[in-house]
Amino acid sequence: MIAIAGLTWLCRSDPGTNFLQSDKRADWIFFPAAVEVKARGVANLDTLFRRDFTVQRPAPRALLTVRAAKQIQLTINDRKVELVPNHNWKDAFTVEISGFLQDGPNRIEARVFNDNGPPALWLSLTADRLSLRSDHNWIASFAGSAWRGATLAASPRFPGRGNSIDSSERTISSLTKVWPLWLLFGAVALVFCVGGNWWLNRHPTNVNWMTVIIVFSFAGLWLILYWHNARILPALVGFDASHHLNYVKYLQEYHRLPLPTQGMEMFHPPLYYLISAVALSIFNLTTADPSAILLLRALTMLFGIAQFLLVFATLRLIFPDRPSLQLIGGGLAAFLPMQLYMSHYPTNETLAALLVSASLYFALRMAKTGATTWKGYCVVGLLIGAALLAKASAVLVVPFIVLALARQLAIEGASFTKWAGTLGSMLLIATLLCGWHYVRVSRYGSPLVGGWDPVNGVFWWQDDGYHTVSYFARFGESLVRPLFSATASFFDGLYSTFWGDGLCSGVSDLFVRPPWNYHLMCAGYLLSVVPALLLLVGMITSLWHLFRELRTDIFVFVGLSLAVAAALVYYNLKVPCYGSAKAFYGLSALVPLGFFAATGWNVVTDGRKWSQLPIAILLAVWAMNSYGSFWIYDPVAQHVITAMHLSVAKKPDAALAEAKKAVAADSSNAAARIALATTLYDAEQASEALEQAERATELAPLDGATHLELGTLLFKQKKLESAIEEARLAVAYAPENTHAHLLLLVSLFYHNEDPVDLAREALAVSPYDAEIHHLLGVALARKGESIEAFHQVTYYVLIRPDRAEARSELHRALLALINSSDAATLLHQAASSIPDSTVALDELAWVFATHPNDELRDGHEAVRMAEHACTLTKRSNPLLLATLASAYAETGNFSEAINAIQESISKARSSSDKDAIALDEKLLGFFQSNKPIRQDPNSR
Repeated sequence: MIAIAGLTWLCRSDPGTNFLQSDKRADWIFFPAAVEVKARGVANLDTLFRRDFTVQRPAPRALLTVRAAKQIQLTINDRKVELVPNHNWKDAFTVEISGFLQDGPNRIEARVFNDNGPPALWLSLTADRLSLRSDHNWIASFAGSAWRGATLAASPRFPGRGNSIDSSERTISSLTKVWPLWLLFGAVALVFCVGGNWWLNRHPTNVNWMTVIIVFSFAGLWLILYWHNARILPALVGFDASHHLNYVKYLQEYHRLPLPTQGMEMFHPPLYYLISAVALSIFNLTTADPSAILLLRALTMLFGIAQFLLVFATLRLIFPDRPSLQLIGGGLAAFLPMQLYMSHYPTNETLAALLVSASLYFALRMAKTGATTWKGYCVVGLLIGAALLAKASAVLVVPFIVLALARQLAIEGASFTKWAGTLGSMLLIATLLCGWHYVRVSRYGSPLVGGWDPVNGVFWWQDDGYHTVSYFARFGESLVRPLFSATASFFDGLYSTFWGDGLCSGVSDLFVRPPWNYHLMCAGYLLSVVPALLLLVGMITSLWHLFRELRTDIFVFVGLSLAVAAALVYYNLKVPCYGSAKAFYGLSALVPLGFFAATGWNVVTDGRKWSQLPIAILLAVWAMNSYGSFWIYDPVAQHVITAMHLSVAKKPDAALAEAKKAVAADSSNAAARIALATTLYDAEQASEALEQAERATELAPLDGATHLELGTLLFKQKKLESAIEEARLAVAYAPENTHAHLLLLVSLFYHNEDPVDLAREALAVSPYDAEIHHLLGVALARKGESIEAFHQVTYYVLIRPDRAEARSELHRALLALINSSDAATLLHQAASSIPDSTVALDELAWVFATHPNDELRDGHEAVRMAEHACTLTKRSNPLLLATLASAYAETGNFSEAINAIQESISKARSSSDKDAIALDEKLLGFFQSNKPIRQDPNSR
């Protein structure tokens, strides 16, 4: 209940949680851009929402209520509506606007800004005979894009044709391809179940030992899978694999622990990375060696094997005379897809889960047997401390282990001395083992620093950037279109990553996804309904038993599972992106999952052999299907993916060799031809590359990727007319492929054709693409549309503030306005609708404050813009403060100018910015002499 109350408060009241709360008076709406999974930098982009409506006669009273994620500028009939700023964007503004309405046609426009999510609007207008609400009847333009009908934020989002995560696999179509294999699996399962039962009846055998042998045979199957896949799987495949390897590399190179600010994964506790670094050093390997990834994969595979063996051992402890229940729970743990695919990658998830499972096993063994020795508590303390030193999420298991062991001590009537010597020793050992790490990182604001925290120096967000109630209420897409079904709902995301690699190991482009057997995997999502129902029945039954009788093991399993579930929801709220809905974050709850599966089997079959056989066969088919899903056998896919990874790694010869192997394996495969064309061009064999690209278009004429590859090669060979033709086909067949749009725009631009309208259409697909904004800005400047050009280049700077050429382009766009014949008018028009870029605000404010031409200066406008820029940066930038001081000086307010420049000097000195200090001291002399600044921007 406490967790539910806390999550509810986050959704309703916390401005740091991007949750759009429902309100029946109107709907949240936003711009319908294409779904993307690439991380985006923080940039305060805006969407302009518009609605035209008619008023029959003046209304004596009209109330407008509005919310915006997260800032809003509102106009009605081109008149600005003043809104009192709210500290919390979730709170609604209410304002009386009858004076803004007019007889006949009216227009309302809301410009909404958001820096870590898509701008979203909620609006309700009520008056006599007038009711207007934000819904799908509005239109919107995102950062200068083409206009589109607004879409409801509560609606699910799906990738379209050409999207980098649009998969062709569907569960039913995959089933039509794999059903013969399922029949074979079923026959094998039937022979195994019936034959095994017949053998046991004819030859009395120790069933417990037979169960142990079967479970250890599962471990043998895992080792075979590792041996088969290890060298086939590309080196950097896996969730954040490169960042995990960078952590290990840092330890090997510097022989010290990194700080959370030194990399994407550097905030993690160090145990896994220390073990990996030591293991590599023992064999004289570094992370750059090809054999290093094999060793690290062997480690995670061994961690995975040890974990499902611990699940089996725990179930033997709980169900000592029920080998069938032990086998069901242990088998589920062994063949659970998220366990299988995660054990192929360098990651701290499997080690942390293993240590949590070990902690549970030893704690429950003490609680079950009553053997509460000091040594046993010390072992549990060591395991808990090690788990917390592997991953912070292990903290979820601590309260339940402590409560379970405390209950055992209370039942025994233990003395205070025994409490202190056992439970106290356990907690002390755990704290000593891991506490130093959390004390060390707590100076960054919290002992539980995460990858989403700004302290790591990387500011990012991903689609969808917000969540709604409906996102947590829907389910079903993963049973139809499982890959990346996290775009549809939270539970689809969990289901797809629990019963398969639904996020394709974290890739942002399916062209380089791991070469798993996706038809087996996708069909397997339907088959996984059987073990999923067993888990659900087991969970419900366990809850029922817990309410009837407080059993220690059930309390621990249910409590840990609910805690993990609450943590998954919390994380998804704090990091509202599709990639946050990952079931393997709950891998540490594998022991409870095995218990629930065994309990569900016990309830459903209830000792009835007629029901046991078909369910056992279905579970065996599911296990074989799961195992087969991750057995790499597609030679084309494995060679294509390896070629692409080698190409990115700048190894053209090795990449070309792999691409040739892909074509040799299947000469009719268009993807293989594309890979060969790419690698041939990298190997400076342009004519051969063009031949392969042309062959790819012949093999797959309706595939946008083939036309994109051919068009790209034609453009590089300066055959612009042919490149434009192929680019148009690529856009037609793959309308959500940003690269296809860019190819078309660049080809048109260099062919001296007007790409402006098509660029706005491209922005409607990908409004966060800096290159499209850049190209649109240059194209607009070429047409003489200087204000729009300035705005588009401003967006370019907003999205890519690290690019020096972007700032230079912005300055040139500003000079075009200044040097025009109607400069004063154009500058004010640009200022009235300027995007929220501190760089652009600073440039324009400086012109208004310091230009030698009296007609172009506007001190009050300079102050407004400079103050806004300083507010956006929380007055931390000395150069922006210097501009603000110059703006104050232009208005004659030299006392404020001096205060601002002294603040700037203080900030510059604290950051040792010598250039800023020199500039500030020069400006201070002017202001102390009551002189404003004059500077020609053409010489700046």
